[in-house]
Amino acid sequence: MAVHPGSEDVRASGGPAPAPDAAEAWRRPFPRLPRCLVAVAVVLTLLSIGLPNIAPGVELMAAPGSPVRRFFGVAGEMNLPTFFSVVVTLGAVAGHALVGRLAGGRVGLAFLVTAGLLLLMAFDDFTAMHERLDGIGELLVAPGTAGYLWVLPGLVPGAVVLVAFWQLGRSLRGPARRDLVLGIVLVLGAALGLESVNGLLDRPGTNGPPLQIGTHLEELTETLGLIVLLRGSLSVLELRHRAGGLCLRIARAAVDRAARPGHLPGARR
Repeated sequence: MAVHPGSEDVRASGGPAPAPDAAEAWRRPFPRLPRCLVAVAVVLTLLSIGLPNIAPGVELMAAPGSPVRRFFGVAGEMNLPTFFSVVVTLGAVAGHALVGRLAGGRVGLAFLVTAGLLLLMAFDDFTAMHERLDGIGELLVAPGTAGYLWVLPGLVPGAVVLVAFWQLGRSLRGPARRDLVLGIVLVLGAALGLESVNGLLDRPGTNGPPLQIGTHLEELTETLGLIVLLRGSLSVLELRHRAGGLCLRIARAAVDRAARPGHLPGARR
């Protein structure tokens, strides 16, 4: 694959590429990938909520701590849905890092910052470090207050992430801006907002089906937000197949004119 920061295409073998063929138009890479990831996320959610309930009398399927519930259930961490969410996050990290490397300038730096933040979020999701912040949350509220208190100290890094993506969105336009803003709102809304609702449900009387539904809704919404963030980074890229390989560039239409660095490539004339 050849990537180029300038306005001229370069083949993988080196040297200027031949004149583009009309049939070899620039297009967004992996246009079907987000839909496939959404389908996988929905299937995993249905398996998580369905398997323990289709055979409630079978301990292997339904008992707390059973292999099936531990492997498919989203109520805890270190399971298949969490692994899928981490993989999607790492995909978004790669997309943002690639765009940052190609774009350069202020836009490129903003993408590299969001790539780093997403990498930290993937690490937190896999290790469940946020759940260890309950002690800090207890210092901020009255003793004995119920709920997932890690959400309170989590507002600080959440605000940092929101500001970083908001600043990035200001440099973009069209589907790229929409996806990046929508994606981070979904992720933070699920991780902080819906998680707070689940904390209120995690008590006698509502810790059955209401909490189960709320937990799955929160996890699915967060994963969908990550997929939208990945789609946003892909919408900033353009790809074209050439005889010598692949050419990749930044889509000029996705970057706001005022934020474009001088070397940002435009459409091939």
